[in-house]
Amino acid sequence: MGASQGVPVVEPLLKREGNLRFAGVPSAGYPADALTLAASVRERLSGVALVPYGPLSLLFSVPPDDLAPAAWDCQVGVAVTGQPVAVTGVTLEDYRNLYALSLPHSGPVRDLGLTHRRLSDHAKGMGYRLRPYWRLALRGRRLADGNLLPVADVAVFIDR
Repeated sequence: MGASQGVPVVEPLLKREGNLRFAGVPSAGYPADALTLAASVRERLSGVALVPYGPLSLLFSVPPDDLAPAAWDCQVGVAVTGQPVAVTGVTLEDYRNLYALSLPHSGPVRDLGLTHRRLSDHAKGMGYRLRPYWRLALRGRRLADGNLLPVADVAVFIDR
């Protein structure tokens, strides 16, 4: 069922995200267990001057293009606040003046490239220049019955 049959088409959301300090661990390819990797980052950060917040995120360093997810390089981790300190096995990166176009993604991992392409095409059509990295944020939204519904958002970063 498409937009012509009464199903609304979700438009990309443009949002200013400001500055981001990200703590993560590398993953060669899309990780088999991103939740476990993110938990290891949170564990390594406990007791140091960095406080994690927000959803588990995967930051990819290059567009997916036509590569299989096993070929994507990424960092799995969380946004953090606090003074930068060295944490064994954790990479700390700062991103400045972020603007993102994002869309929810409800398909399989192999289709993330399609969502990325839709966002990239939209950004280029609006005259924005894409930054080379992009993000997949994995959240849990609490339903009325108390269960968590997994929600995935893909974001491309742009220069305005």
